[in-house]
Amino acid sequence: MLKETDFKNYSFIQKEKIEELNGYGYVLEHKKTGARVLLVENDDTNKVFSIAFRTPPADDTGVAHILEHSVLCGSDKFPSKDPFIELAKGSLNTFLNAMTYPDKTVYPIASCNEQDYHNLMHVYLDAVFHPNIYKRDEILKQEGWHYEIADRDDELKFNGVVYNEMKGVFSSPDDVLARKIQEALLKDTPYAYESGGDPDAIPELTREKFLDFHSKYYHPSNSYIYLYGNVDFAKELEFIDEEYLSHYEKKVVDSEVALQKPFLTPETLKDTYSVSEEEEEGVYLSYNVAAGDSCDNERGLAMQILDYVLFTMPGAPVRKKLIDAGLGKDVDSYYDGGIQQPLFSIIVKNAGKGKENLFIQTVEEALKEQVEKGLNKKAIYSAINNYEFKYREADFGRFPKGLIYGLNFLNSWLYDDAKALELADSLTPLATLKEKVDTGYFEQLIKESFLDNTHKAYVYLYPEEGKNERLEEELKAQLAKMKNKLNSKQLNYLIEDTKKLKEFQETPSTQEELEKIPTLSLSDISREVRPFKNKEMVIGDTTAVVHEYHTNGIVYSDFCFDMSELPEELIPYATLLTEIYRYVDTEHFSYNDLATEINLKIGGLSFQTGMNVLVWKKDGYRPYFSIQMKCMEEQVADGMALLKEVLLNSKVDDKKRLKEIISELRTKMDTRIPASGHVYAANRALSYVDPMMKYKDTAEGIGFYEFIKKLDKNFDSNAELLVKQLVRAQMCIFRKENLTLSLTGEFNFKSLLEGEMLQFNRMLYEMPCVKAVPTFNMEKKNEGFKTASKVQYVASGGCFEKEGQEYTGALKVLKTIFSYDYLWVNVRVTGGAYGCMCSFSRNGYGFFTSYRDPNLSATLNVYKKAAEYVRNFEAGQRDMTKYIIGTISGIDQPLEPAALGDRSFHAYQSGVTVEMIQKERNQVLDATEETIRSLAGYIETMMDAGTVCAIGNDRKLEEEKELFKQVSSLTQ
Repeated sequence: MLKETDFKNYSFIQKEKIEELNGYGYVLEHKKTGARVLLVENDDTNKVFSIAFRTPPADDTGVAHILEHSVLCGSDKFPSKDPFIELAKGSLNTFLNAMTYPDKTVYPIASCNEQDYHNLMHVYLDAVFHPNIYKRDEILKQEGWHYEIADRDDELKFNGVVYNEMKGVFSSPDDVLARKIQEALLKDTPYAYESGGDPDAIPELTREKFLDFHSKYYHPSNSYIYLYGNVDFAKELEFIDEEYLSHYEKKVVDSEVALQKPFLTPETLKDTYSVSEEEEEGVYLSYNVAAGDSCDNERGLAMQILDYVLFTMPGAPVRKKLIDAGLGKDVDSYYDGGIQQPLFSIIVKNAGKGKENLFIQTVEEALKEQVEKGLNKKAIYSAINNYEFKYREADFGRFPKGLIYGLNFLNSWLYDDAKALELADSLTPLATLKEKVDTGYFEQLIKESFLDNTHKAYVYLYPEEGKNERLEEELKAQLAKMKNKLNSKQLNYLIEDTKKLKEFQETPSTQEELEKIPTLSLSDISREVRPFKNKEMVIGDTTAVVHEYHTNGIVYSDFCFDMSELPEELIPYATLLTEIYRYVDTEHFSYNDLATEINLKIGGLSFQTGMNVLVWKKDGYRPYFSIQMKCMEEQVADGMALLKEVLLNSKVDDKKRLKEIISELRTKMDTRIPASGHVYAANRALSYVDPMMKYKDTAEGIGFYEFIKKLDKNFDSNAELLVKQLVRAQMCIFRKENLTLSLTGEFNFKSLLEGEMLQFNRMLYEMPCVKAVPTFNMEKKNEGFKTASKVQYVASGGCFEKEGQEYTGALKVLKTIFSYDYLWVNVRVTGGAYGCMCSFSRNGYGFFTSYRDPNLSATLNVYKKAAEYVRNFEAGQRDMTKYIIGTISGIDQPLEPAALGDRSFHAYQSGVTVEMIQKERNQVLDATEETIRSLAGYIETMMDAGTVCAIGNDRKLEEEKELFKQVSSLTQ
C-alpha cells in the first residue's frame, strides 16, 4: 500500500479502497502545475497509463480530432514522422491508441512489461507536450486536410486522413442522427459542435487556430493523468514530474463546459441524410431528453436499467408498443452518460413520413402506462442481477480492465475534481437500487426524466435521394471556380505544395530519428508458447473438453454443434435461428418473461454460428452452431433448464413474430454492413475462391444479407417455407452426434457432466434427417456494391499456397510489416484512407482491405504492387527486431479466463497443437530480411486470383465500373 510520503512533488488529496478493482485509489495534484493525478494500485500486471485533456470544441472544424492524430506524428525527443506506428510495430503493448470525445481527448497505453510500459508512457508524454506540429506544417495537411492538385490540368480536391474518416462517419444516418441529437439538446454548449469534424467545415481550420488549440488546452494544468495496476508509482511519478510537469507553471485554462440551460418547451430539429437512387427510403424519428448529472452514479445506473427494461430486453414493453403501432421497422435506444449532461434517446428507424406526432404520442402513452400500472418488478430485479454479474465478471474482451475503469473515472472526474473516484463502485449503488424497486423509485424516474421533463428535443432525419452526390457536385464546382480564379503563381504554389507534401510523406525518417524511439530486445520475449488446457472426457454419447482456469466461481459452457453436414440451402436459416432464439415465445414463457428468467438465474445465454479451419485438410473447415452459457456453479441446473426451454420449445412457427424479427434484422444490417464494409468486402472477395469464406458469406456476410432482404420483401408468400426450413435446420443441427461440449472453470466437471448436461444430451433430436456436405458453385464475381457513402471499402485476396508455399509463422511478421509500413504509407498516409489491413490464414488464404478510403483503383494498384515490395524488402536488424516484437505483441495479448477457454477449445476443434504454434512462434522469432523476401511468391500467388470487391460511393463505383464484373446497389 502506498504512503503519502511516496508522492514527492504531489499533494495527497484522497485515498479509497476499491473492492471492485481489488485495490486502492489515490487522488493527487501536482504541486507546481495543478495537474490532476489518479492512481489505482492493485496486482493487475496489465498496467495502464493515460493522459487526458478537456478539449471543448468551439466550431465544427474537428480541431480536437485532428490534433489527436497530429501530436502522434513526432515530437522533440522522438522526432521520427510516426512514432505511434514505430511503437505499434515494436512494442509489447496491450493497448495503444488515442480517442477524441465530445469534450475531452484521451491518450491511453497499456503493457504487461514494465520497461515497455515506461517507454510507451514516455513517448506519449512527449507527444502531447512537445509535438512536431509547430515545426512541420505538413502534419496538419496530412492528418487534417489539404488542397490536392498534382498538375495544372487536374481537378482541385480536398484530401486528408481525418477529412476522409469523417466523410465515412457522416455517411451513416445513425452517426448523423447522434450528432444532431446532441446539437439539439445542448445547443448553447460546446456539445453542439462536432468534435470529430464535419467534412464541410474541416477545410475552414487554419494552422493558426490549430496551434492555438494545442497551446491553450495541452497544458499540465488542464491534464488528467492516470496510472493503474502493479506499477512502481513513486518511480513513474518522479519521472513525469522531472521530465515534463516541473517545466511548466500553473495557469488557468478555461476549459470547463457550461451546462445547457433547461428548455421550457421541447424543441424540434429536422435534417436529411443521403440515400442512393435505388435505396428504400425511411425516416428516423427520435425522442430525446437531457437526463441528469454524469457525476450521479446511482441515477446513471438506474437510467441504464430503465433503458434495458423498457427498450432493450426481448419483449421490452415500450419498444413493443412502438413496433406494434406500425411506426417503423426497428427501435433503438441509448443512454449517453459520457458527457456532462447525459442524454437518453428513443429512436424509430425506417418510419413512414407523416408519423412524427403519432410517434411522440405513442412514446408518452407507453411510458405513462408503465408509470400508472407499475413496472414489471421481476424484470427490474433481473436487469440489476445482469449488471451485477457483468461488474463482478469484469470481462471487457480485448480491452484491458484498467483502460475501461480509467475512461469511466473521467465521466465524473472531468467535471468535478472532488469526484474523481465517484464512479469507482457500481455494486453498492446497484444494491441500493435493488432496495428501491418496490418503492416506486423507477416509476418516478420515468416521470422526472421523460414525462415531466421539458428539456427534450424531437429530432427527425428524412431520406434525401442523392444528397451526397449533390454536395459532392457543389464542392466540385466550388473548387473548380476557385481554381479558375487562381493566377498562374497561385496555381503553381498549390501544385508545388502538393508535391512537397507527397515528398514529405514518401521520405522515410532518418535512422538517427528512428533509433530515438525506445524499444525492447528479443531477449525480453519468451520463446515458449502459452499452452492449451484441453482435457477430453466422454460421458455417455457426449465428448466434453474441459479447460481448467481460475474463473472466480463462474462456469463457462459452450455447446458446440457441428454443421458440416447441414444442407447448403439451410445455412442461412441456421444463422437466422441465432436471431430468433430468446426473441420468440417458448412453451412455458413469453419471450419477455424468458429474458427475465435468464437474467435472474444465470449470467448469460447467447447463440452464434462460426467456423474452425481444419489444419490437417486442404480447404478443410468445420462450421458450427455455438450456444454459450455462463453462470455460477450452483446455477448450472437452472441454466440447463433454460437452455432446454429455448432450444427445444421455442415457437419458431410464430409467423407474426418472425416477420418482426426479420424486418428489424434487415434494418440493422442496412447500416451494419456499410459501417463495417472492410470486413464484408474482404469476406465477399475471398468467397469467390475459398469454400470456407463462401460458407461464411452465406451464413453471415453479404450473401446472408441478400437472403434477409428477400425474406423481408416477400415474407407473406414465403412464411410457410421459412417455418419449414427453420424446423429442418433445428433437426439437422441439434443432434447427439453433432455435439461437443466445452467447459471452462475449476470444478468437479465429472459430476456436472453426469447430471444436467447428460440429461440435455438425451433430449436432442434423434429422428432421421437429410444430411449433405455443401458443394458450392465457386464463381469469381468481382462485385461493386453501391451505397450512399462518401468513401469506399476496397478488398482483394486469394489463395497463397502452392507447392513449396505452405503456411508459416513468418506470414504473421509480414502482416505487421504490411500493416505498419507498406499499406500504412501508401493507402493511409499518401492515399488518405482512414485504415488498411491484411490477413493470412492457416487455410492458405489471405486478403487486403481498406477502410473509409477515398480511392478505388489507386488502392487496388497498391495491393498489386505488394509482391514487388516484399521481393525488394530491406530492413536492418533493429527494424526486424521491432517487427518481430510487434508481431509477438499481438500473439501474447493477455486473455480473461473465458477467452483462454475459447482459445484452447478452438485449437482442439481445428487440430492445432502446441507443437504447431511453437513452430510458428519460432518462425516469427527467427524471421530475417531473407525470410520476408522469400514470401514474395506467396503474395504474387494470392494476387493472381484477381478477386475484387468494393463497397462504397455509387458514383465512384460507376466511374470505375471496369474494375468489376457486376455493379449493383447494396441495399436494393
